[in-house]
Amino acid sequence: MYAVWTLCRSRLAINKTQNIFIALLLLLATLLIATAAILITNTGNLFADKHQKTHGSHQLLTLEKGIHDPQQVYAWWKAQTGVDVSKLLRYQTLSGMKYKGQDIPNMYLLMMDTPQPPFGVDELIFAEGTATPTPEHGTIWVPTSLAYTNGMAVGDTLQVQAGSGPLNLKISAFVVDIPYGAPFSNTARIWMNPQDYADQWTTAAAAGKDGYMIGLRFADYSEQLDDWGRFEQQWGTPYLESKMEFEEISSFYLIMNQVIGFIMIFLGIIMMLIALFTVGFTISDAILAHYKTIGVLKALGLSSSKMISTYVLQYGFLAILSIIPGLALSRFLSGFIMNLSLSSLKTGTEAIPVNAAVTVLAVGLLLFGLVVLCAFFYANKARNVQPVQAIRFGMSEADNNKQARRMGTTLTSKLVDFHLPLAAAMGLRNIFKNGRSSAFMIVLTVTASSVLVLGYILLASIMNIQQTAAKWGYDNANVAALLFNKTAFSQAKFEEALQADPRVKNFGWQANLSSVISSGVAGTETVYSNDNGSISAASSSISLNLTIVQGGYEQLGFETISGYNPRQKNEIALGVNAARNLGKSVGDTVDAYIAGHKQTLTVTGIYQAIANMSNSARVTADAVRAAKPAFSDMDVYFINAKNPAQSEALAQDLNTRYKASATVVTQQMLLDSVFKEATAILIYPMSLMGLLFMVVTFLITYSTCRIHMRKEGKTYGIYKSLGLTSFRIRLSITLGIGILSTLGALIGLLAGVYALPLLLETILSGYGIVAIPLTFSWAGVLVVSCLSIFSAALGSWASSKAIKQATPRILVME
Repeated sequence: MYAVWTLCRSRLAINKTQNIFIALLLLLATLLIATAAILITNTGNLFADKHQKTHGSHQLLTLEKGIHDPQQVYAWWKAQTGVDVSKLLRYQTLSGMKYKGQDIPNMYLLMMDTPQPPFGVDELIFAEGTATPTPEHGTIWVPTSLAYTNGMAVGDTLQVQAGSGPLNLKISAFVVDIPYGAPFSNTARIWMNPQDYADQWTTAAAAGKDGYMIGLRFADYSEQLDDWGRFEQQWGTPYLESKMEFEEISSFYLIMNQVIGFIMIFLGIIMMLIALFTVGFTISDAILAHYKTIGVLKALGLSSSKMISTYVLQYGFLAILSIIPGLALSRFLSGFIMNLSLSSLKTGTEAIPVNAAVTVLAVGLLLFGLVVLCAFFYANKARNVQPVQAIRFGMSEADNNKQARRMGTTLTSKLVDFHLPLAAAMGLRNIFKNGRSSAFMIVLTVTASSVLVLGYILLASIMNIQQTAAKWGYDNANVAALLFNKTAFSQAKFEEALQADPRVKNFGWQANLSSVISSGVAGTETVYSNDNGSISAASSSISLNLTIVQGGYEQLGFETISGYNPRQKNEIALGVNAARNLGKSVGDTVDAYIAGHKQTLTVTGIYQAIANMSNSARVTADAVRAAKPAFSDMDVYFINAKNPAQSEALAQDLNTRYKASATVVTQQMLLDSVFKEATAILIYPMSLMGLLFMVVTFLITYSTCRIHMRKEGKTYGIYKSLGLTSFRIRLSITLGIGILSTLGALIGLLAGVYALPLLLETILSGYGIVAIPLTFSWAGVLVVSCLSIFSAALGSWASSKAIKQATPRILVME
């Protein structure tokens, strides 16, 4: 055993640089895998804990269309067993808010009449400020999702635009509000003092203007369909107002960390495979480089088992030294990412708690076991070393003959005939002579390039989302007018103003209702097919959000991924998840309850939308008027400018003229208000992963080239003896690596653009996006992919510094 330990210690001491690089590689792989595992396990648990702590709702009913009587619906649910019901929450809807003189666009405000606690369901958690039963006179409670995103502080003043004029309200506390507190939410509940609410709206408001909310929490969520079945039987109609499902409440809390965690764990596995391959490659080359020494040691009586043990002990020791700090760092990195993506669940100045002990231990043991098994597998080659062949050839006789044949191939022998520059010929010779390591370098740069390209196109696609807004389920109009005070809004005068404005090309409006849609028959049909496969499922009926448009979907820029948007009153388009659940495709028919009346509609298209997780449908305004002839309850106007460059000026003019009833903003402002947070969350982990893979490329190239230089030391000594300078020798080595890495970068570029996004679609499919809309410049992709070439070339050049410092005599002796 002493001999084994002595050999192990000597290898650790002699190859310090190489061992350090392998340890760093294992550390980085551990960091990525452990961080991803912590993110995936903690995100769901953290949300579940908060949801449990607040006695969160499984469904949130919103009644504001006058289809059902709120008091009767509330009384019916209170009488049900196995269901906890919140107090009947009253609210007014506003749009338009200023903070420190700056507009906060695309924010819908639900001004709540705060009841006395407890609420029964969806209790509030105070994050900052003094906890009181209700807000003090003249103050409000603001959700953390709104406050933290906009840098608000307790004691600041918010200005909201009401029909009677601007309201200045002082913030007295921040609260964690689970149903409306997710990242990227553009709806916030502002909790008002009951007397302030009464003074502002109740005494002056028309009857029925208030909206109402009811939160439902089921003892057994799986039985909620039975409760809704009884509701439909007793009321004689399905529930046709808005209903927010638990899946919608939780989706945007989970989506970012699910995406980041999925990417990190995938890339971490790739990095770990590279690390294991590097360990195996290093052991194999070490056996070849010390073949004669191993033969001598075996001739002196050292058994094969003990020889194998030296390598296993060496890399097991390196694994311990690298995995432990990697696990420790993953705890801090995962905490940093979670504090970015789940900031709305934070309370006070404390960081979000991260429970990582079990996950870290499991990941650490798994990775250590993989390293030890890998080392044993490759070190087992030492068992085949024959002392006589080792002493005579420095390798097995078969390998010696194979190398001689490879170097004598027609391709190698004709390098001189091509009259290539000497540096290029020497570089190509290294490539052909070391086929296994050359293939490894290509795989390495393919991986690094594809990761860098994926990060670039993902960030570019989100930052330039205006170019693909319609493919995410949004409109593509230049300007949007968000109506917040419909009683003060005159549709006729507004449309007359738009028609008279020479800058306006066309316009239309959108409204939203809840609808129950039934497939009519149960069955499974293909919903959406592309090159990546198909989506199919079946169900009988679902409740979903219904988008209604007057003015034509194509005119306003809405798109589909299959078929077309509805144009006639008997047509409907379904979101991909709605189509999946109903088992419907283009050409099928569905039964839809719209405004309380049942209609049979033909499915003309399937579309994807991140909003509502594609649990939605689109119909024309005429389809609603078939049930409700006077329907014109629009929520937003979409306006196209003849010259898009005039959009900003048009929005400002309209906003000034109609500030008492609408907030008018450009499409770019609306998209930025939602997706700037996603960009801020993604940019750090994606940049980190790109940097890590550049570092890995450098480390592996450096280590691999050092191994080759030790093996080819005699050859380089002869080159220097013949008059070649160290610079030209180093240039030839770097040039060979450059050729390999360029080939790898080109393959990685294609993989990053076409292959890796398909992996993301497996995650986003559940959120309503089955084909990720990508937008990027090929010039940017090319530049980013070249970073892997730079890292490889730099690693090769740095490793060849030893040639510059060594004399020809020393190289030949080595």
